[in-house]
Amino acid sequence: MRIITPMSFPTNEPQWVNERQLSLLQPSRSIRNHLLDSSSLTRKIVNSCNGKFRVEVLIQRYSTISHSERQRLGLRVGETANARSVLLRCGEYPWVFAHTIIPHYALNRSLRRLTRLGNRSLGAVLHASRVMERTNVEYARFHSHHQLFREAISGIEKKPDSLWGRRILYRIDGDPLLVNELFLPAFPD
Repeated sequence: MRIITPMSFPTNEPQWVNERQLSLLQPSRSIRNHLLDSSSLTRKIVNSCNGKFRVEVLIQRYSTISHSERQRLGLRVGETANARSVLLRCGEYPWVFAHTIIPHYALNRSLRRLTRLGNRSLGAVLHASRVMERTNVEYARFHSHHQLFREAISGIEKKPDSLWGRRILYRIDGDPLLVNELFLPAFPD
């Protein structure tokens, strides 16, 4: 197994690992269980929040994407995508920061409807789909020099030193979308 050093990556991106390599990042048992859980994260939060679940849309726009996101989606340099960042909240507390990337070309086909979710949860739509395929999952620990970390904590008063997260590549009718989920400090153990 090749161990990847932090210098192998641009400084604004974390070290992504697969499930076999996850122990290299040394997550606690609780964090490991959350990261490896393949059930709907949205459904888990909804069930824990006694009717107080809500989605807060932070941004949704066309933009260029990071190097590793481009690689995971098989895109060329300069190709654009629809990027959507949301907070999944339980009452007033943000539990999860989610960042979704949909390649521009996929918006001309089956994924266009996903850009019109508003404050509805993408997770609920994905897990209800009969044509959704969940493929590779990668895991990372995010720190202050990572772009997604900075976006995730921008509205949080007490700033954590790090956040755990995962990214999942989904396919709907063959078209890919990449979902990043970062667990925020209020997420319960």
